Amino acid sequence: MSSQIVDRARSRSAAERLGDALTGVNAVAYCLVLPAILLRLAFTLVPALQTFWLSFTDKSLMAPGRFIGLANYAAMLSDKTLIGSFGFTLFYTVTSVALETALGLAIAMLLMRQLRARWISNFIMLLPWVMAPLLAATVWKIMFYEDGGILNQILRDLGVISSPIRWLSSANTARGSVVLVTVWKNVSWVALIFMAALAALPKDVYEAAEVDGANAWQRFRAITVPMLRPTIFLVLMFRGMGEVQTFEQIGGLTRGGPGTATQNLAYYAYQRFFQELRYGYGSAINVLLLLLTALIGGFFAWRMYKASSR
Repeated sequence: MSSQIVDRARSRSAAERLGDALTGVNAVAYCLVLPAILLRLAFTLVPALQTFWLSFTDKSLMAPGRFIGLANYAAMLSDKTLIGSFGFTLFYTVTSVALETALGLAIAMLLMRQLRARWISNFIMLLPWVMAPLLAATVWKIMFYEDGGILNQILRDLGVISSPIRWLSSANTARGSVVLVTVWKNVSWVALIFMAALAALPKDVYEAAEVDGANAWQRFRAITVPMLRPTIFLVLMFRGMGEVQTFEQIGGLTRGGPGTATQNLAYYAYQRFFQELRYGYGSAINVLLLLLTALIGGFFAWRMYKASSR
């Protein structure tokens, strides 16, 4: 009997199922959320289409916006500054996401052992994540000051350094500082995601492995990591998409400097669009950034689907 019901449900066309969904209570629900959906589309889809159209024009403060086809995209191939920004974007994204994922998982596993004080640690850990990104970057910039900055003062008092470190005025240390602030800002979110996933893992599997003589590392490698694989890909997807589009940390800490050492695609697009008022070229860079974000999201979404279907 149950198989006949299932077969009958499968045989119904998509149009029939859609018609049922749009009748009665469902129709009222859709009507209630329709204004919010339309408003959301108006503030996302319309600007996106406008940006896409501008990328095919020479629109600027001094130009009316003639259609020039793929000229802006062709100009990217010879733009050394953009190529450098693209390289830093990849370095920044890969490094930040890798550190956030590894540290987030380690923190989550550590906090899962502290059952009594977990709510206190969760509250403290969330503070960096809920802090406004630009505010957090400004606070860290003050801490990074060469003269009077608290980091150099602590290192000098401990005898680690004899002269102040140029945290934001040297290319290598500036790149590392931007990554450090980003990891500090986002690792708590990653840890919370992993804590939720770890809490859902079956305890009997670990107990059976422990009875069989598996040590902590073997249980982590053979049980925890495989069972957390969908969550790991989820974290990689969201954090990868987020770091590719990072703007506040760059703008608040270094403004792309020294020189263009920490200039990523998002900040470069901002400079071309809002500072140089080259709307067409800035829009083309934003389209490139959108494609890169979609590529990262699509790849990890596919990997997450493959991992969860095993």
